[in-house]
Amino acid sequence: MCKIYGYCRVSTSEKSAKQDYERQRYLFEHSGLQFDRIFEEHISGGVKGDQRQEFNKLLELLQPTDIVCFTETSRFGRNYIDCFEMLDLITQEKGATIRFLSNGMELKGNSHLDPYQWLTISNFFIMDEFLKRQIGYNTKNALAKKKENGVILGRPNKSNALKQTIISLSENGKKGKEIAEELGISAATVSRILKEKKNEVRDLQ
Repeated sequence: MCKIYGYCRVSTSEKSAKQDYERQRYLFEHSGLQFDRIFEEHISGGVKGDQRQEFNKLLELLQPTDIVCFTETSRFGRNYIDCFEMLDLITQEKGATIRFLSNGMELKGNSHLDPYQWLTISNFFIMDEFLKRQIGYNTKNALAKKKENGVILGRPNKSNALKQTIISLSENGKKGKEIAEELGISAATVSRILKEKKNEVRDLQ
């Protein structure tokens, strides 16, 4: 008997991942299909399909005539080549059918793509990879621009934060011993940091 499975994948920050997951679930629930099971996975899109734990569980269950649904092609594989490898794995090796809800494409199990299907699905896979590369390219350029402008990238370093606090207290007129007592650290640490700051100022003069 034919079974219908759904596969959800999210891979971004916790907040956006939750929103993306809810969106995919909504599309499944309003597709008019009765799903036997929906697999959910929170994993990077850079991981190949056959290296995803939940996806492999899905593959183990697949039988000929079963249907696997994805909300869109961008949830499918890592890149253009990986997508076609997964397509062959599901439709040829497993004999199952793939259906994409966003564009209505259905790729039948145990049947080869006709030229028009091949061209259409290729365009979707290529556009998905183009958008991923464009985002990466734009992000890389934006970070490089920030770095050029002196913006410190990454999470604040605790030692740097402590250093800035000590310097700020010193500039407000507090002595080394007072700073040490207020922050609960050794006077030697305060003395060392203030000395380093003094040397940095001297080197810039």
